[in-house]
Amino acid sequence: MNLRRHLHRHLSRHRPPVTHHEIIADAVFFIIGALLATLAVFIFDIHWSFYPGNTIFPPNKYIFTSPEPYYLGALIGGVLGIFIIKLLLLGIREEREEIFGRRKKL
Repeated sequence: MNLRRHLHRHLSRHRPPVTHHEIIADAVFFIIGALLATLAVFIFDIHWSFYPGNTIFPPNKYIFTSPEPYYLGALIGGVLGIFIIKLLLLGIREEREEIFGRRKKL
């Protein structure tokens, strides 16, 4: 038997297909994580401006001279955001099922 056909038959029986709602949710989770990571990198970048004698807006001292830390931080934060938010949602779902019991889908 063809390996591809065998894997498709095996996986289609055990895992439901990915819906477009899950893909949209993953994109939203990635964007949330990327924005929070970019904000954290920006605050770290301007933290010298919080000392007396400096201005915060506009910040007069930066640590990073190039935008690469922002790009890397957004990418890492987005990927971590997907995993962390999905883990939190899984924990909430498991806790809710433990408290209220499983409900049958109609």
